[in-house]
Amino acid sequence: MSGTEYELERISIRLVKDPPLLSDRPVRGPSDAVDLIHGFLHDFDRELMVVLNLKNDGTPINMNVMSVGTLGATVSNPREALKASILSNAAKAILFHNHPSGSLRPSREDIETTDRMIRAYETMGICLLDHIIVGEGKSFYSMLADRVFEVPGIEYCRTVGELDFPLRRPGSRDRGAER
Repeated sequence: MSGTEYELERISIRLVKDPPLLSDRPVRGPSDAVDLIHGFLHDFDRELMVVLNLKNDGTPINMNVMSVGTLGATVSNPREALKASILSNAAKAILFHNHPSGSLRPSREDIETTDRMIRAYETMGICLLDHIIVGEGKSFYSMLADRVFEVPGIEYCRTVGELDFPLRRPGSRDRGAER
């Protein structure tokens, strides 16, 4: 070796704000969410998958296009959705995609994708509220409303006694001390 040092490139990821597309009105259900997104999705001639990122109170933060597909399918990966949600500090998210065919019926792939996304979002502590298929006009199909999936929630203990691990008393060295 001729004394040349190795170079390690530095990469930065930045959240770039675009002009507002959404509103400051909180999303309270599927129809509120569709009111925000349908104008963007309904005219495309191919499938798009987007994620709507929300604050704790349901106020929209942003919308991110995860993928642009073909006439009858789009590829989606939890990594792409989570990247946008995490960088946006989202507490909640809603997935959307359009069906240019006009049919609102979810495919097997739509349901499998939703299942993967729910598990990935739950792992990251972000609640995935729904996956909505947008059709012609303002027609839509909500997987939440149709109860395709239960929205995962966090169950909190009401008292310290309900915790499922041994507590340590002050001054005690034993981790398995009495509760």
